[in-house]
Amino acid sequence: MNRVERRPSRYKPYLWAVGTDLETLPIDELVGQRYRVVAPYIWLDTQPDQRPSAPDTFPAEAMPYLRAHPHRLHVPGLYGVLERTGAPPILLLDNAPIHPQAGALLPELEAGLFSAPPLRQANWLWQLWELWGILGELGLARSLLIPGNLRVDGWRLRLLELVPDGEMEPPALADLVELWRSLLSPLHLAVSEPLRAIVNRIDAGDTDLANLSLELNQILLRQAAAVSTRIALAGATAQGPTQPRNEDACWPQGVQAEAAGLQLAIVCDGVGGHDGGEVASQLAVQSLQIQLQALLAEAQNELRVLPPQIIVQQLEAVIRIVNELINFQNDNRGRAGRQRMGTTLVMAVVISQRVQTEQGWERVNEVYLAHVGDSRAYWITPDYCHPLTVDDDIAGREVVACRQTLPHAIERSDAGALTQALGTRSGEHLTPHIQRFVFDETGILLLCSDGLSDNYRIEDAWANYIGLIIKDIVTLDSAVASWIELANQKNGHDNTTVVLMQHKLLTPSAGPGDQGIPAGVEPETVPPAGAKLYGESSPQDEFVAAPAAPSSPQGVPRWILAVSGSLLLVGLLGWWLASRSPEVPEPPTAPPAAPAP
Repeated sequence: MNRVERRPSRYKPYLWAVGTDLETLPIDELVGQRYRVVAPYIWLDTQPDQRPSAPDTFPAEAMPYLRAHPHRLHVPGLYGVLERTGAPPILLLDNAPIHPQAGALLPELEAGLFSAPPLRQANWLWQLWELWGILGELGLARSLLIPGNLRVDGWRLRLLELVPDGEMEPPALADLVELWRSLLSPLHLAVSEPLRAIVNRIDAGDTDLANLSLELNQILLRQAAAVSTRIALAGATAQGPTQPRNEDACWPQGVQAEAAGLQLAIVCDGVGGHDGGEVASQLAVQSLQIQLQALLAEAQNELRVLPPQIIVQQLEAVIRIVNELINFQNDNRGRAGRQRMGTTLVMAVVISQRVQTEQGWERVNEVYLAHVGDSRAYWITPDYCHPLTVDDDIAGREVVACRQTLPHAIERSDAGALTQALGTRSGEHLTPHIQRFVFDETGILLLCSDGLSDNYRIEDAWANYIGLIIKDIVTLDSAVASWIELANQKNGHDNTTVVLMQHKLLTPSAGPGDQGIPAGVEPETVPPAGAKLYGESSPQDEFVAAPAAPSSPQGVPRWILAVSGSLLLVGLLGWWLASRSPEVPEPPTAPPAAPAP
């Protein structure tokens, strides 16, 4: 994406204002002839189509928000800076935990815990632990210890402000333990009892960080084991109305049967001269499929729970193998500069593990999301649309380097130029981003290339169709076709690829005849007209059909992909198993493995 992007003029963001003497400003006052005060510290930008002001040199208070840009899933960003005479500047934060329609702060963590089910409570505790490590590396761990600073937005934990640790001694684990202790009372017994045991062992000096992470992960997975999940997949790619060829590739093509075994979603957007992008994206998709089969098979049959850091390491190893395969092709064919082929990647891998509970051994689905480049992932429910990834582009690089705010950076002519992609350079220059999710609600994980995500199409259109999918009124493949149709009509400048992964939490079914549906009869699903999904185009009789699966890229035999990937994965897994204590109970009988894809 090498073009200037702006939010639609109708989008007026609520901002969190950070500065002194702001609580006395009257409601509805217009600050700087632009920002309307709607509540203490909550301002509405009435001119979102105008670039917010920013100084040539940022104050020290602004730096944490710029450096933490890659973690926008949980932290706010710097929108603008208002300088004042004789007073510290005012920081304006976007992506703050403010309801986008109501303009009110989202609930505090402690308040949310009282009404949350055990799985969501455990999910928030795990995110708190992960943020402790992430923010600690940035010198911002103190942000987690400020009362009222932790907010909840559905399943995710969000921070209102960032507080530097300062020159004093940084917060210690004991400070985090005190926070946990203060949160014990609203927790369900299934969560509070094991957490209290962890707190007591830390007080006694009887645990280390590695075991602590494993124990917190066990709390989360045991709660996830109590909730059954059904996963469905559908995907398609389209050339687009203006492109001479399709350099995108994806998995699956069409609808993925639930019993297919390989619960995997991949979107790749090829880059490079001539036909290089097409070759790179197809090679990446096919080699990822082959290598991940080995990892998923190991996880299916393993009697111990593989911790997140081990799975992350294995996924990163798989991605690096793919990078080297494409890089080898470039070197072998003498490609240089812009002629070197490469591809973006966004991939969701469902890892199914066995967890021992009081009721026996149960399966838990974890979702690992990996991305490189600017293909994106979104988590969408009828209540919200959460972007899960942050693009690897020039705009983001400028923000992290503390040279520009994001609103300024995205106006650069080269804002969308990629800072990394698979295969364009050797592996030491590659930094894959990998996250783990245990979704505790019904929703859709949407993966797409920038042919759809450009110009905020997803942020604008999601609410008009998501309910139809959740209620099974619209089939998943029809929804994929509708998203592609939207991209072709409203963007149209690029290839478009969409893969949807539906996560449905299973609840006891209604009794016979409930809601007017006879027993044994499934609700009817229909392929709707495009206009009824997103309300932006005239009705169409047909949707964009998924093209045939691409042919195998030439130059690297499939057996090389399989052998090289499997050897590395088995080696990593063997190292971890050898390093773990064997004192883990085994189930009396192993459940049958999932059928091979």
